[in-house]
Amino acid sequence: MALADFFIGKPGPGSISEALQFHLPVIVECNSRTLPQERYNAEWVTENGYGIVVPSFKRIAPAVQRLLDRATFDEFRRQVNQYSNQALFEVPAILEQCAQHTAAPTQSQAAV
Repeated sequence: MALADFFIGKPGPGSISEALQFHLPVIVECNSRTLPQERYNAEWVTENGYGIVVPSFKRIAPAVQRLLDRATFDEFRRQVNQYSNQALFEVPAILEQCAQHTAAPTQSQAAV
C-alpha cells in the first residue's frame, strides 16, 4: 500500500484501517453479499468522506473515474490525511485496567 494512490477492496476493518494509515482514499463494495459486520464500515467511509462505496465492482470504472477527478481526489486525500487512529496507544491502558480489575479480588471473593 505504500506505493498506492488509493485502495479498492472490501469494507473490512483491517482493509480500511490499513488504507487509512497510509492516507489512501478507498473504494469499497457494499451490497447484500457484504458480511453483515462490515456493512456499517461502508457507511462510515461515506459519512467521513474517506472514499466511495459502490453497490457492485461492476461499477468500478466510473467510481475510479470519479475518484480521480482532481477536486474529488484532493478532497478525499484531505479527509484521509486528517484520520488518526490512536488505538495503538489506547489499547495498552485498557488492557492494564482489565488486568487490574480481574486481579483484584472483591470482598465476596476474598471471604470464600
